[in-house]
Amino acid sequence: MARLDMAVDHGQTPDGARENFEKAVAAAQARYTRWLHRLEWSGDRTAVEVSGRGFDVRLSYDERKVYARGTIPMAFKLLEGPIQAFIARALK
Repeated sequence: MARLDMAVDHGQTPDGARENFEKAVAAAQARYTRWLHRLEWSGDRTAVEVSGRGFDVRLSYDERKVYARGTIPMAFKLLEGPIQAFIARALK
């Protein structure tokens, strides 16, 4: 297992960040249903715990950044750069 600790500037208003964050999570959930076994939202919907076979990641956002923190398979760690680029594109 590898540690994931990523932050991406979102460059959006708080309302825009919230809307795009929720859309991105919903799109990932629909597209990767097979791999995403559990999604648990925080009460204020600024974070979601995403779990599946071999990974456990907390996705969150604040007024400046989107964060991904948790544990992932080592093979995914090698894709950290492309994953970060994907997150940035998904939020725009």
